Amino acid sequence: MAVVFYNQKSWTPSKTNCILAVDFNLLIFSVPHNSPASTELWQTGYQWLRELGVDINKNFCRQEITAHPDYPALTALTDFLQVGGMDYQAVQADASYINEFNYPLLAHIKVPGREHIQIINEPADWDKQKEITQHWSGVVIYPDEASNWYNNENSEYVKKENRNKAKSYLLLAAALVILIVAIAYNPTLVFGFMGLLSLAGLVVSLLITGTEIGVQNNIVKQVCGAVSSGGCGGVLKTHYAKAIAGFTIGDISVIYFGSQFSTVFLSILHPPLFNAIFLFCLPGLVVAGWSIYTQAVQIKQWCGLCLAIVALLILQFFMAASYIYPLGFNSLLDIPAIMFFAGLATLLSLVLYPVKKMFITNFSNAQKVAELKNWKMDGDLFLAQWEREQTVDTSLWENELLIGNPEAPVKLTVTCNPYCGPCATAHKELEKMMHKYKNTFCVQVRFLCVAANEKDKTTIAVKAILQKAREVSKENIAEMLSDWFKYMNYETWILKWKTSNMITVAPDLEKHQDWIKENDIQFTPTFFLNGKKLPSRYSLQDLEELVPQLAMEFAERHVK
Repeated sequence: MAVVFYNQKSWTPSKTNCILAVDFNLLIFSVPHNSPASTELWQTGYQWLRELGVDINKNFCRQEITAHPDYPALTALTDFLQVGGMDYQAVQADASYINEFNYPLLAHIKVPGREHIQIINEPADWDKQKEITQHWSGVVIYPDEASNWYNNENSEYVKKENRNKAKSYLLLAAALVILIVAIAYNPTLVFGFMGLLSLAGLVVSLLITGTEIGVQNNIVKQVCGAVSSGGCGGVLKTHYAKAIAGFTIGDISVIYFGSQFSTVFLSILHPPLFNAIFLFCLPGLVVAGWSIYTQAVQIKQWCGLCLAIVALLILQFFMAASYIYPLGFNSLLDIPAIMFFAGLATLLSLVLYPVKKMFITNFSNAQKVAELKNWKMDGDLFLAQWEREQTVDTSLWENELLIGNPEAPVKLTVTCNPYCGPCATAHKELEKMMHKYKNTFCVQVRFLCVAANEKDKTTIAVKAILQKAREVSKENIAEMLSDWFKYMNYETWILKWKTSNMITVAPDLEKHQDWIKENDIQFTPTFFLNGKKLPSRYSLQDLEELVPQLAMEFAERHVK
């Protein structure tokens, strides 16, 4: 069987070696949870990009791929590759071609009852697992040589994740320094061990609270996944994990261990405070027993983080019991110390409640933004709005200012003022889109000018640009316009792009002026997509992610 190459932009087979067209929208992966290939499509795509050396944020990857209207079809992944400007090949072939692919690659496996994609790291892997060779559909996706994936929004996600990690490490380091200082003042085994247990409890409690809010954490997933297939969320979302007055088990745990850790440190200033800690450790055995009973009997599911808290409470109980026995229970009854511990817990409660509420609000807002983005990425919804927009004539003129392939299925017409700051910002975005989508996307530029006023600085700039466009090749028009919007200064620009006044562009100036007036352009930049105004709810960033879907739609309309 010959190889069939599929165009990565439109998913139509090339004429060379064509034997069968595959509709990638039909490759939908529905995998049972008990299946060895139960990893979701976005997770496999994320892991594959990581193995290719791409610094990709997991949350961004999940959000973008799952928000695709075709998810979990393979086009959700391939469109995501285009969002990052990756050059890749999607082919259908037989086993005789496996040594000609670039690795690692993604192979489509079609087992009776389910479908999935699998990462193949090297040619030898094909023979290591019989299921691959037996059920491979022949479809693979692999990157071109030296191709890469890059996206500005992903970079911001990566930076934010790194900042959050740095903050977490700094807070943990600060807590350890505080503990070390406290132990230096009271270098006893009991003091040091209690300090470590209270810090460990505080860290685990914060992880529980984060899980309750919905924060994704790899450590939590690994711990909870090892204990229960349902994870910790299954336990923490039950009514047993809800306490009183809006506080959850996680909140109470944070307050308890936070108060405990603070008291350990402050006890170096007032030693009787340390005894109050042991007094509050005694009821911990009852709490631990209740937690075990609830998970085992009532919920019938285990929470790894909750079990960690249980273990800490039991350890602290026996430690307190062994500490109290030789001294007597009355030695712990220091009323001022008890009142201090209770007051500290109350203060933490007052601080924690609004802080957690703020985090919940921010997380909820982030979810709503993701949902809005999901809606915006639906090509059909976009087209429904686009059809109702203002229609303009964007037919190509002679000596047109056009960047890219004039036969591209997606053509964006932008009206500009040469001295407009937002136009310069938009031009940078358009350059990125041109680089990313190459033959799929082109840009047509129409300038605001006053043709009759040769002394107007706008007219002088547009005239010079049009004159130079006559002299340079089509490939250099992009660089020329890029330099203009980089400098937005006639004297600086003209030093590089010297023009000839012998070239007459007066008719072209009038064309630009008349087109702007006829179409009632009120502000710049204004965008028109394939002859219709870009819907106001959509930005260039939104359009950038829609280009692959729109290219397919407009290409089909052109064929019809």
